[in-house]
This record gives sequence, structure tokens and C-alpha cells, in this order.
Amino acid sequence: MTTRLQATGRKVRVLFSTQFALMTEYRAEVVIWMLSGTLSLVMMLVWMAQAAAAPGGMVRGYTPADFATYFLSTWFVSQLLVVWVSHELDYEIRQGVLSPKLLRPLDPFWQHLLGHVSERFVRLIPMLLLAALFTWLSGARFTTAWWAYPAVLALVVLGFGVRFLWEYTLGLLAFWTDSSTSFQEIVWLVYAALGGMFAPLAFYPEWVQRVAVWTPFPYMLGLPSQLLAGKATLAQAGQGAAVLLGWLVVFWVVRQAVWRAGLRRYGAVGA
Repeated sequence: MTTRLQATGRKVRVLFSTQFALMTEYRAEVVIWMLSGTLSLVMMLVWMAQAAAAPGGMVRGYTPADFATYFLSTWFVSQLLVVWVSHELDYEIRQGVLSPKLLRPLDPFWQHLLGHVSERFVRLIPMLLLAALFTWLSGARFTTAWWAYPAVLALVVLGFGVRFLWEYTLGLLAFWTDSSTSFQEIVWLVYAALGGMFAPLAFYPEWVQRVAVWTPFPYMLGLPSQLLAGKATLAQAGQGAAVLLGWLVVFWVVRQAVWRAGLRRYGAVGA
């Protein structure tokens, strides 16, 4: 058992180091990707203007500074949840690039996963610098409760795992379709809407809120942002973590089932 764990550890280290070296070659492109994902920052400006113009200087209990904190947090968390694996799988399956990877003694899933994880380390410092700049410009005020930050980290890790698994599963649909990326775009719209990227979930109609709480989306974006803004409790963080953990198990099982079914159909088109 110890030998097997050591061998696995060596594989993970080597795979991570190679993927990290690859990502550092694209560090300028990573910054461009970050700057292109500004939807939350645009919504921040819109809601700050609404609050400033509203009677009493707030909308539903949110001041301009509250909106700045919420949407800046949403931007930061969404940057940590970025996943592009469905596009990679769509290309690899349709072009036959997957074929040589199947000869390796390691599921291609792990190469994609560690590639995404290593990219977070390349992205982190520019993210922190931009977050500091946006905080200074917008007047955002983050919570001083120390427990909120490890709670947010836990939700981000679980949220990334959930999103990676559903994106991976969507990418595997290329075994049956000419392009699986269309499915990814539809799911992203639902993720952005129910996740709170356009507005806090409390601003939505009640029936939308009732549906959303059964999905993983509010706990991936909105809840961490509310924690950083000081508008959510530790109990709510625990509830969100439990929901995300449940969805993580569901998507893990679904991914494996779709992967096995897809391999039986795979014809290495274009190889």
C-alpha cells in the first residue's frame, strides 16, 4: 500500500510540474483571459449606480459599497472556478488526439485536472493585484470575520470540483455529437444566472430562489461572495458545502458512466 501511494505521489508531482511549466508559458494569455471575464465588474457598476440613485442610497439593504464588495467577490471567485476542459475534450475526441492518451497507464482525466489546478497558481498573483486595485477604486469593504475566509476556500474547492466534473461530462458528449461546446454555453448561462453573477439571488423571484437552492450554482458563486461581504453565516456555509459535496458525488458517477459508454463508441475520427 505504501509503495503504491508513493508511486501515485510521484506521478502527481511529475504531472503537476509539467502542467505548471506549460501554463507559465501562457501567463500573458492567462491575464488576458482574466480581463475578459469582466461581467461581474460591469454588473457592479450598474448596481452601484442604482443604489446611489435610490432613496436612502441603497437597494434592498445594499449600499454602493455592499454591491462593490459582492460583485468584486463574485469576480474573484469566478476566476478560481474557470474551466475549459469541455473545449479540450471536444477537440481531442473529434480529431483523434485522445487515441495516444488512452495508451498511457493513467486516465486522461487527471492530466486535465492537474492542468487546471496548476493554472490557478499562475493566475493567483495577477488576480490578487487586480482585486486590490478594484477594491481601492470601488470602495469595497470585506468582512473582518476570520472564519469566512477558510469557509470561502472550502466552497471554492468544492465548487471547482463540481464545475470541472460537469464540464468534463459535457465535453465527453463529443463521442455522440459533432460539437459538445453548445451544451457548455447553455449550462454556463444557467450557472451565471443562478450563481448570482447578474444580481444577488435574494433579488430574484421567489420561485427562482426555490429552484436554485436545489442546484449547486448559488453555493459556487453567490454564497462565497455573500460570506466575503459579511451577509452570510457559517451555518449557511456549512449547508452550501453539504450540497456541493452531494453534487460532487453525483457528477463523479455520471462522468464515469459517460466515459465508459463513450469509449465503447469511440472511433478515433481524424486520427
